[in-house]
Amino acid sequence: MRRLWVVSYDISDNARRLRVANYLLGWGERVLQSVFECVWRADQMPAVQRALQALIDPASDRLWLVPVCHRCREAAQVSGQLRRGGDCGYYVV
Repeated sequence: MRRLWVVSYDISDNARRLRVANYLLGWGERVLQSVFECVWRADQMPAVQRALQALIDPASDRLWLVPVCHRCREAAQVSGQLRRGGDCGYYVV
């Protein structure tokens, strides 16, 4: 089963930040400067987590992966610009 994940990061080094952003762009869409929406299957998560951990410095960076259930996805609200032109179908909580 595929699930929406919100991925957020605070990375102090520009090169590491760019590597994480490029990795996430391969999986999903950037919705804010350091926030992505990605869809992964449960069996993909261990490899994704390992790959992301290898891209950051745990001593100075922070990476946050949050699963979003269907009910929360439907209840979420967004204000401001929609990037996809119209209803985007899901929102960041």
